[in-house]
Amino acid sequence: MNLYEVLRKPMVTEKAEVLRSSNVYAFEIDLRANKTLVKQAIKKIYGIIPRKVNIAYIKSKGKRNKFGVGFKSNRKKAYVYLDKKDKIEIFEAV
Repeated sequence: MNLYEVLRKPMVTEKAEVLRSSNVYAFEIDLRANKTLVKQAIKKIYGIIPRKVNIAYIKSKGKRNKFGVGFKSNRKKAYVYLDKKDKIEIFEAV
């Protein structure tokens, strides 16, 4: 897998904003990615070595509408912990 495909997009939510104050950044990642690939992708794209990476898997949920039941897609989130001196600049503009 290409390292540029591992990180899909940064998470911009209220919880992610609170975590960013303690130097934790949240990303939506590819379903096939693991902690090692996320660390390598952060190092290659942003030039920063993460201190720790946690991954959360979100299972799909059913959504009901007038046509029946559909499903949301599965997702994976990565929480990237950085040292106090490191920052990811893309989040500072948001």
